[in-house]
Amino acid sequence: MSEAYAQAVYPNKPVTLIVPQPAGGDADAFCRTLQPKMQEFLGQSLIIDNRGGAAGNIGTTVGARAAADGYTITFVNQGTMSVNPHLYPNPGYTVDQFTPVTQLASIDLIICAHPSVKANNLKELIELAKKSPGAMNYGTAGSGSANHLAGELLKTMASIDITHVPYKGGGPAITAALGGEIQLVVAFPLAALAHIKAGKLKALAVTGTKRSTALPDVPTVAESGVKGYEFSSWFGLMLPKGTPNDIVTKVHEAALHALKTPAIAEKLLAGMSRPVGSTPKDFATLITKESAQWGKLIKQLNIKID
Repeated sequence: MSEAYAQAVYPNKPVTLIVPQPAGGDADAFCRTLQPKMQEFLGQSLIIDNRGGAAGNIGTTVGARAAADGYTITFVNQGTMSVNPHLYPNPGYTVDQFTPVTQLASIDLIICAHPSVKANNLKELIELAKKSPGAMNYGTAGSGSANHLAGELLKTMASIDITHVPYKGGGPAITAALGGEIQLVVAFPLAALAHIKAGKLKALAVTGTKRSTALPDVPTVAESGVKGYEFSSWFGLMLPKGTPNDIVTKVHEAALHALKTPAIAEKLLAGMSRPVGSTPKDFATLITKESAQWGKLIKQLNIKID
């Protein structure tokens, strides 16, 4: 009897966290920051399984089709939940195949340049771009990614012509920028800050409404002359639809345990990620609201899959 009960307790074996982006990027770095404390709370190994490609659709589809037993958690973001369903006729999954767990964090992005670019801030970059339309390009984690939307919004509001170059994740886009393959990259902070501090990338502007304590000398896009510009992204966790409520609660509590750990909260804030830890209901509301918002913007800006 006691043995049968022990087998029923969740979790009694390692749990997989699917990250639909390649290793070395923003999503991967974020998950690996939370991993130790989530494992501690769950009492089992949390195995990070990177499944990059197709703007997150490949890994997210794997998560959507997993058994609803709590042993496959899917890392999600603004792109996979609120954007891709409007861009792809069939991304391979639908949002209603998931049960929301929590919004993990809200994140401002950084517009970065290779050191060879003759602009030290966004204002100077906009001037350069206007002198040579189409001459510069910018890399992102893929078509429809948060980085892409942030870049297209900038192009529209600043009236500049720069070419979008999609990669298979944030990591490959940053690698391309470091090598000078592209002039600009719209990057998530966790993957870019070390390169900025090492002088390998120049931070031109941050996309949020306020300057970051991590980069106090870097102005916001709005401060750089693009009035009204504001963009922030988010990360979260999902479980397959039909997962028992007690398991959803356990995963939610594990995430909060990690987010509330002082050392982790401090590291996330230093990386320009604001810990959230919302309820499943609030997370579901956010996804619905943003899906309507980005669906409208995608139509307005006529964003297409490259």
